[in-house]
Amino acid sequence: MFCDGCGSPLNPSGQFCSSCGKRWAPQTGYANSQRYSRPYSEDRVRRNLGALTTVWLIYGILRMAGALALLSFGHLIFPGILWRHDWMWDRFIPFGIFTGGTLALVFAGAHLFLAWGLSERQPWARSLAIVLSVLALMRFPVGTALGVYTLWVLLPDPSRREYDQLAHA
Repeated sequence: MFCDGCGSPLNPSGQFCSSCGKRWAPQTGYANSQRYSRPYSEDRVRRNLGALTTVWLIYGILRMAGALALLSFGHLIFPGILWRHDWMWDRFIPFGIFTGGTLALVFAGAHLFLAWGLSERQPWARSLAIVLSVLALMRFPVGTALGVYTLWVLLPDPSRREYDQLAHA
């Protein structure tokens, strides 16, 4: 096992490199039995939090624009359906457009609220980010990429500890 920071051999029973002091975390299971180590960067959250905040802000703005467009122009999308009176569900189409637009508006607001919480290092923002990123995974391809990136940055336990330190600093 070698340090990914300086290349020096690592002590298998230690958690820090004896040369440069960089922290590393040994893997458990098969990889540990093969004497490989998996380095964990202690500043993963700090390095990625700005980009994560910016991407959630952009995603929230785009979702807000889509929701407002649906609410404003939704009745123009299906004019043939709305003018047909022989269909028994024609009264529910405007309600469905309004409900869908309102739901999209709520989620867009949640994304913007999350971007603000991450930028202010609010303690609750990590939990909200994990929940919204799991929901965003279903919105292929942009939501999926954003969800994977958010989970990669904020989900591991060392990331939780680092985010708590940033939030309470």
